[in-house]
Amino acid sequence: MLNKLREFLVDFIFQDTSLIDYLFLKIPIYSKTEIITRLLLFSLITLILLFTFRPQGAMSLLAMVILGHLINWFFNGHGYQILYSLLNVQFSSEKAIGYILRLRSYAESKNLHVMIYGSWASGRATSRSDIDIFVLNIDSRSIRRSLKLGLLSTKCRLLALFNMLSVDIYVIDRVEYLQWRREKKQAEKPIIVSDPSEFIRRFYDDKITSFEAFLKEIRKLYV
Repeated sequence: MLNKLREFLVDFIFQDTSLIDYLFLKIPIYSKTEIITRLLLFSLITLILLFTFRPQGAMSLLAMVILGHLINWFFNGHGYQILYSLLNVQFSSEKAIGYILRLRSYAESKNLHVMIYGSWASGRATSRSDIDIFVLNIDSRSIRRSLKLGLLSTKCRLLALFNMLSVDIYVIDRVEYLQWRREKKQAEKPIIVSDPSEFIRRFYDDKITSFEAFLKEIRKLYV
């Protein structure tokens, strides 16, 4: 329980744990894209709050900054997932499947590489498990593409919130992180959502979970 609380606290303060993992655990930073996107969103949210409420004095200004930080974390971190856990929300299999199929259709139309990892990929999923998704930024040298994918991940989180689903979606622009994860999380057999160049399939040497089996598992575990 304390470890979970500490994890959420670190995630709240830093908005993204990959930098902390890099500094203290020497795990490769999985997404500079996510870090930059969340910083930009935090700045935008805070500016909107400042122009809306026009705080007077240092304490009011600090309160707006903290509020902006909280809003950004709620949508981009674990905020709404904690809320769902506290409210004991039961996730709908129909909404979850609709969400994934919609993401699949979009990813295929845009030639995006998308995979599901975590508990669903390692056979440990329960009715309370969130859906962990990686969007692979194959061409991370393109700043424009990175920002577009960063905004896509935020949009997907908002869509999950509106559908009362617990979804973690991250843009991955460091293959080194995937290499680390493949070695350390050997029980994981990713579910391919979209893989236009078959990069994911080749990277995991065909050790994947079928998309159909994943949908079947959702129907069994979610209500």
